Amino acid sequence: MKFLLFLLIYLSFMVFQPQIQAQTLSPDASVSILTCDPGQDVYSMYGHTAIRITDPEQRLDIVFNYGLFSFDTPNFMYRFAKGQTDYLMGDEKFSSFIPQYEEEQRSVYEQVLNLSSEGKSLLFQALLQNVRTENRQYRYNFFMDNCATRVRDMIERNAGVKIHFTDNHPTESYRDLIKKFHHSFRWIDLGIDLLVGKKSDQAVSAYGQMFLPEYLMNQFSKAEISVDGKLQPLVLETRTLKEFPNTKLNSDLPWPSFVFGIIFLIVAAISVRGFLRKRRIVWLDYGLFAITGFAGFIIGWFTLYSEHPAMSPNFNLLWAFPLNLIFAVIWSFRKWRKYTFYYFYLVGALLILSLVMGQQFNPVVYFIELTLLVRVGVNLIQEKK
Repeated sequence: MKFLLFLLIYLSFMVFQPQIQAQTLSPDASVSILTCDPGQDVYSMYGHTAIRITDPEQRLDIVFNYGLFSFDTPNFMYRFAKGQTDYLMGDEKFSSFIPQYEEEQRSVYEQVLNLSSEGKSLLFQALLQNVRTENRQYRYNFFMDNCATRVRDMIERNAGVKIHFTDNHPTESYRDLIKKFHHSFRWIDLGIDLLVGKKSDQAVSAYGQMFLPEYLMNQFSKAEISVDGKLQPLVLETRTLKEFPNTKLNSDLPWPSFVFGIIFLIVAAISVRGFLRKRRIVWLDYGLFAITGFAGFIIGWFTLYSEHPAMSPNFNLLWAFPLNLIFAVIWSFRKWRKYTFYYFYLVGALLILSLVMGQQFNPVVYFIELTLLVRVGVNLIQEKK
């Protein structure tokens, strides 16, 4: 279904583009920003931003959209993981753009911009140049270069006037900002927290926060322009085109924390029982260290090979230590345990070190670390006895 939608948009672009290339805007034309609420699919959970050009005299009503992609692109998931995802910029009629969001029950807001005729024409021509086949593809970067930042940059560069955005003292990080949109995606939130490293915990300026459509809309609503030496609001009018309950506000129970909290209690109970009965529960160590080691290889691959700038360094690797997988194999041989038990000292040190590295961890991680510490403590005490 998603591929058919992409194909429909692409075909409309191919048919529609030649009709608009030769047109120029009349004095009655208007330029606006469209902001769409988050959707219920993972790829739409942060919302969307686009530019609308309306010209009644020319019978134009076009939406320029920087968020086109296809899951059917060869090696899409691998390229996305490596940070080599290429997005497309396209245009379509507003009459075909808005029904998509109506069907998904996502609110759409429009901010009409206070631009001169010259500014509107400059922006329109820049968009027409950008939508050309040889120019429309760009390397997507979620925090720095996405469908929202492209809209901001195109308007800022081609408005024909200096835009003054309000600034602030940054207090929220990239991780803090995106977590506000994860309430209905708790397992996805866990996955993102495991893969995104310490750089995502840096504070983000108000300008940088515009990688999120909602924040871009808020910043544009407060922005000003200089006209004849006087400051005027950049946004003339804000309209609600479609309104539905905001899916960002939907809340889901923190199931990952519940699940891993229960796992911790089970492991702790089994460990205490084995300790009191003077039995080693080695199978528990095999499983825990094999799983965390395997997770470490995955996280390590992203840290080393992904082009996403926020992936490295990632101190989740201190508890998801790749060597845990190898240790799980060696620990299974009884004759080697009198030498390999020293590995538990290393694991304990890494777990403590992870807590002082300044990276914000998902709550699940603390349950995992407590679970590992229980096994480390029990094994070291039993070995000394």
